[in-house]
Amino acid sequence: MPNRIQRIAAHPAVKAGYFVLLLAATGFYLVRWGDRLPQFLGQIRFAPVASAFAVTYLSSLLYSYIQYRIYRRLEAHTPYWTVFRIISISQLGKYLPGKVMFAGNFYLLSRAAGIGNLQIGASFAISMAFWILTASLCGLPVLGLLQPTLRYLVLLLPLLLVVAIHPRFLRWLLQIAQRIGGRVQGTRTAPSPDVTAPDASAQDDLLSRLDAGFYLRLAFLYLATWLLAGLGAYLCLAAFVKVEPAIMPLALASIALGTVAGFLALFAPVGLGVREGIGTLILAPVVGAEVALLSMVLLRGITVVVDLSLALLAMVTGRWAAAQAKLQE
Repeated sequence: MPNRIQRIAAHPAVKAGYFVLLLAATGFYLVRWGDRLPQFLGQIRFAPVASAFAVTYLSSLLYSYIQYRIYRRLEAHTPYWTVFRIISISQLGKYLPGKVMFAGNFYLLSRAAGIGNLQIGASFAISMAFWILTASLCGLPVLGLLQPTLRYLVLLLPLLLVVAIHPRFLRWLLQIAQRIGGRVQGTRTAPSPDVTAPDASAQDDLLSRLDAGFYLRLAFLYLATWLLAGLGAYLCLAAFVKVEPAIMPLALASIALGTVAGFLALFAPVGLGVREGIGTLILAPVVGAEVALLSMVLLRGITVVVDLSLALLAMVTGRWAAAQAKLQE
């Protein structure tokens, strides 16, 4: 099933059709509001944009720190800047349809850093579960604006994710993943000694460290990350018009739900168009469709610049560290 979804998402017809829809939507907005676009662009204020850049960078660094804490909890004692490089380069995989390269980069870079399969699998499952769980909580203020199906999904998804990250259920998921991985690996080549699956006692020892206190701290850190992202959306609104602090919960919900929906939309590279559509839907009733859309487009540009600059920094520092290691040998 995952391979079939990957093939469908990567099919040229799906990519072409999606970008045709994006171009059609862009053309529609330009025809409808094109005469007002120069006016809005001329009203952009530099200070809110600069602040949006700052909080977006801070949110990305905090996201890497969360993954660092998860790895430390699972006894993978990797330096923060190594985890930063893993996360920053892996994020580039989201810019391809299917998001497969995101998970693939995360695994390969983590393995290259000497992290075991169990730690990688458990950390990825926990990280994604809390990322979506806290985003759903941030979306609660706008439940009334969502369609009934999405409304029930936002309500039920946190409950399902709480079950998924329970150590017993997580152990079961990891065992299934190891069996599937073993079968796939067995059809290609014999497993090397450093990637063999850990025994049950090692799994129990690591997963026993995932107590309620750690999960609560993790949820707090992820909520802080979403608050920074919501502040970035709020500042992008403030770059065009004067907004009241009471809009902050809507800005938070727009970026949280839009980002997760864009990630789950396998056909959309980095959620392009999906996040902007949901954000415009949530913010339009309070600031107007024009300002809502332009603020989401501005935030998209900021996000792209932040992702690319952090990935470039990660690559440069990684090569520098490798060069220094060779010099010391």
